[in-house]
Amino acid sequence: MKIRIKRGSIGGTIFAPSSKSFTQRYVLYSAFSNKSVRLNNISFSEDEIISMKIAEKCNAVIEYDRKNMHIVPDFLCPENIYVGESGTSYRLSIGLLCSRKCRTSINGEASLARRPVDTLIMALSDAGSRFNKKEDGFYSVDGQRATSIPVEIDGSISSQYVSSMLFYYSILGGGSFRAINTVSRDYLKITESCLANFGVKVENNDGMYQIINHNYLEKTVDIEGDYSSASYFIVLGIFTGNIIIKNLNYMSLQPDRKILDLVNNATGSIKYGSAGIEIRKADHINRITVDAAVSPDMAPVISVVGIFSEEGVQIYNYKRLMAKESDRFNGIVNMCRSFGADVTVNDSCIKIKKGRNLCPDYIEYSDHRMTMSSIIAGVIAGSNTEFGKCESINKSYPEFLNDLKKIGVDIYFDANLF
Repeated sequence: MKIRIKRGSIGGTIFAPSSKSFTQRYVLYSAFSNKSVRLNNISFSEDEIISMKIAEKCNAVIEYDRKNMHIVPDFLCPENIYVGESGTSYRLSIGLLCSRKCRTSINGEASLARRPVDTLIMALSDAGSRFNKKEDGFYSVDGQRATSIPVEIDGSISSQYVSSMLFYYSILGGGSFRAINTVSRDYLKITESCLANFGVKVENNDGMYQIINHNYLEKTVDIEGDYSSASYFIVLGIFTGNIIIKNLNYMSLQPDRKILDLVNNATGSIKYGSAGIEIRKADHINRITVDAAVSPDMAPVISVVGIFSEEGVQIYNYKRLMAKESDRFNGIVNMCRSFGADVTVNDSCIKIKKGRNLCPDYIEYSDHRMTMSSIIAGVIAGSNTEFGKCESINKSYPEFLNDLKKIGVDIYFDANLF
């Protein structure tokens, strides 16, 4: 799908979509643990739907009521599951399948098969499971010999490895393991919060995790709004003003909640109130610094600020971006330069600041975050750019284009391009 955009007078209110990080964890853990749960405020992004289909393959019944769902699990090992392009569902499911002693073939999209999981496979193998790497790059899992013996896992590539192990030991009834070099630790807090709602206590003593199961009574959980998705409108708002975002938990555990502090410290243009978070046009933008090892999903949209600001943006630990849904390091560099930004790269960071004012004729990414970031750059620039592969947006934020229209951006699709 290709689109063009035309910026009008920007202003209005949007509701942040559900956090897929929370949704996927609750859906998958419910299905594998046989603990029923009710979830409210689901946006049904592609990644969330992937987790629901995995749950249904495991014999869970999901009752839908508009944006709410009731998961009634009755676990059976699936012969196969499909993980699409969802790294979270893939990595969590590997640990969960092993913990249930399943023999299951995993399938998905080729782009996900290229993303690393070897460290997780090694740790689960040390605990007794067996794996066979198939020709498509995915694995067949044999968890029949899975045990709860303590193992060590390196979390330097992804915190999802550690989350998968937390789920693994919990389903087995408890246990302990060691995690070293863990990145994106705040995502582990989301996993621990999810487990706590299922009656599971997680103790962490300097990377030594102890998992203790307790009794559980069915709960109803309101899935909070997603800061990663809201970040696009936060960045847009500091250049246009007049945007209000609702459905965000100010005390959220989400790592990308940091964007509020980053942007407000640099601009002073965010106001918090009972009506939501109001973003006003910034009079001045100080330099913004992001650590991609902590908040990798924030890097693409924050780089847009650098395109249009004199003091710019610095992104450290950018090598972490090379193993995401795409090579976001090169994606960011190319996007920013296509809009005329001055981009320099050294061993420690990417530096982006305002250069020439350019409007590219065409931009295309298969990565949802790169697509949405480039569209926001196009709105700020007032460009006539054509954007390709916009269906990628559905992976995390299916209402993104509709929300742009709500605040004053005209969207022209395919044959109707002007």
